[in-house]
Amino acid sequence: ADLRQPYSVPQDQKYAYVEEVISLLEMEEISDAVIGDAETGLAVEQRKRVTIGVELAARPELLLFLDEPTSGLDGQSAFNIVRFLRKLAGRGQCILCTIHQPNSALFENFDRLLLLQRGGECVYFGDIGRDANVLLSYFRKNGAHCPPDANPAEWMLDAVGAGMAPRIGDRDWGDIWRESSELANVKDQISQLKSERGSGGHHNHPSSKGQAGEVVEEEKEYAAPLWHQIKVVQKRMHLSFWRSPDYGFTRLFNHVAIALIAGLAYLQLSDSRSNLQSRVFAIFQISVLPALILAQVEPKYDIQRSIFYRETAAKAYSQLPFALSMVVAEMPYSIFHENERAGYQFLMILLVEIFLVTLGQAIAAATPNAYIGLLLNPFVVVVFAMFCGVVTELHDLPVVCTPNELNTFPAPPGLSCGDYMADFFASGGPGYIVDNATSMCEYCAYSVGDEFYETLGLDFANRWRDLGIFAAFLVSNFFLLFLGSRYLNFNRR
Repeated sequence: ADLRQPYSVPQDQKYAYVEEVISLLEMEEISDAVIGDAETGLAVEQRKRVTIGVELAARPELLLFLDEPTSGLDGQSAFNIVRFLRKLAGRGQCILCTIHQPNSALFENFDRLLLLQRGGECVYFGDIGRDANVLLSYFRKNGAHCPPDANPAEWMLDAVGAGMAPRIGDRDWGDIWRESSELANVKDQISQLKSERGSGGHHNHPSSKGQAGEVVEEEKEYAAPLWHQIKVVQKRMHLSFWRSPDYGFTRLFNHVAIALIAGLAYLQLSDSRSNLQSRVFAIFQISVLPALILAQVEPKYDIQRSIFYRETAAKAYSQLPFALSMVVAEMPYSIFHENERAGYQFLMILLVEIFLVTLGQAIAAATPNAYIGLLLNPFVVVVFAMFCGVVTELHDLPVVCTPNELNTFPAPPGLSCGDYMADFFASGGPGYIVDNATSMCEYCAYSVGDEFYETLGLDFANRWRDLGIFAAFLVSNFFLLFLGSRYLNFNRR
């Protein structure tokens, strides 16, 4: 109702109409229920009523179209659905629906019938009448007599050759209809309606007025403006994620499990030279996240996309609010740190998290279903592991080599270790000498953690530049996501 009724309608008026629809469809007992899936959610008949209610929430002024509202229902459920439609028609709502072989109790609730034969050719259009007397009189007039104990809805299909029995009569019922007086009356009624509409001078223009002088609202593709679509869809998407505790729990469990495993595996690392590599490996464990996050994000996106296809076909909202709400609903809460380096570490990990979420959504938007997307994940994970760098916390970390990590060598005669290595350290050489006054030198290859990762081409001074480059890749994910959700439509209907 928020998105499909005109934005100019007050919200309390929209909600009051929704309550009226709920009461009309007798859904008070399930008005606060979660629809869920077929196993744990609402029953089939209840889902049918919800679907009808969703269409009625748009407050259609001209016509409500329903495609096979009784399909998949038992006799009693089908009767209830038709009873609800009859109540709507009694309230002045015009309803057009397709229905296949209804029983006589359902058939007598309809006012008019459009009967088609193979090829979509019309063989009858007009009133049905009480006990189908108008319909049967038309067939009787053209040589087809319905037995008293037959269901008119099933018999008429056999009469025109659409059922199991052969066609009644030697003429095609489409030819009979084209030459009938009933068709001529229908054409006269259509001409009369056209002339009445044309004489009213009614044009759909924002500045034009109807016959009673009221301003005609400008026709738009969507009833609500874009910013209102974003607001409503964002709120609903967050609520949808909140109502999916299994999705949130698995995301939380995976992150906590990886943090515990990595933290316990590298617990109580010392400042020795060999443990520098272990520190890097501990942080590199974040490269495990892509396989987990992609496998979770893509099916979630695929489920929400199927809902988006249905609702965008009804012109509830456009692509941009959907894609934006999917991204924002996945965002973790921001956490601020007082320590600048700890804040950078968190910020980089947070960007990795957002990068993987948006990458998973971009892959899901570019693939027809979650299964195809999951098949692409191994390739993406391998590429990510091959080209990703490392985020280290080794800056200004003092390195203290253990005795078995020291390189031992003698100084030249007459020189101490300090004198011998002075030029090496003066030219920027890494490491340190344990005792400069001795002639048997004990050399440690690194004095601070920076010297360890400088050999990998990394520089602490470039950390913000590197973060900006990574953020550019993140922006490219947004671009691919919005592009895929806008131009790639895998809806089969």
